[in-house]
Amino acid sequence: MTGPGDIVLAIEASNPSVGSGVAVGRRGEAGAVEVLGVEVVRSESREEDDLMPAVDRVCRGAGVGAREIRLVAVSVGPGGYTAVRVATAAGKMIAEGVGARCVAVPTAMVAALGAGAEWNPDRGVAVMLASKGPGGTGGEASAWVAVLKGTMEGWIDASVNGRIVNAAGAGALGGEAGLVIADRFLSEPLRAAIAGVGLRVVEPRLDAEVCLRVACAGVLPEIDPVALVPLYPREPDAVTLWRAKKGKG
Repeated sequence: MTGPGDIVLAIEASNPSVGSGVAVGRRGEAGAVEVLGVEVVRSESREEDDLMPAVDRVCRGAGVGAREIRLVAVSVGPGGYTAVRVATAAGKMIAEGVGARCVAVPTAMVAALGAGAEWNPDRGVAVMLASKGPGGTGGEASAWVAVLKGTMEGWIDASVNGRIVNAAGAGALGGEAGLVIADRFLSEPLRAAIAGVGLRVVEPRLDAEVCLRVACAGVLPEIDPVALVPLYPREPDAVTLWRAKKGKG
């Protein structure tokens, strides 16, 4: 278990379409954290992976040696299939290499707290990720959603109990939340259902510094690196297509 004075590295690279970054900080008392540095993960090219170079840059800029890292926090999804695999693999590798523990931070927590002034702890917010349009391998339009209410201590848990909803389920969110956070990939049937019950949709802000603060709040368990795995709400398309192709053989 880490404590005050320990160095924490946070990785938020679950949904590159809305930004990726890394942050490093020193844990304080009672969930506080001193942010030592934040670095953007550049994504100019699909052929160049900037995640590990960004970790190197943020640590060098903060004057933190690799062996000083005692905790690695990773935003584990839902998100892009490859993005969350790369992020968790990098987090595992770093933690194993330096002898650190890990924290799996559900991306919905980062999105909710990253909403800033939009966040209403009394009314709650619905975070919708991993949207699928109608047709293809996904069938009808759907998305993963988690509804978060209360203060950080009141609503954060290790699982953030999310569920897959269709358009009808999206329309029912009017009785659960006052705001919906969803990216530009939210399918039109779900977007129309949300608008139909008077809810507003705002773009997520996935910030590595927010991921760092959630990890240092002490409300999520510290785990062995081997237990750090992506949060996939449904079978990835790549696997579904592989099964379908295999079945035809």
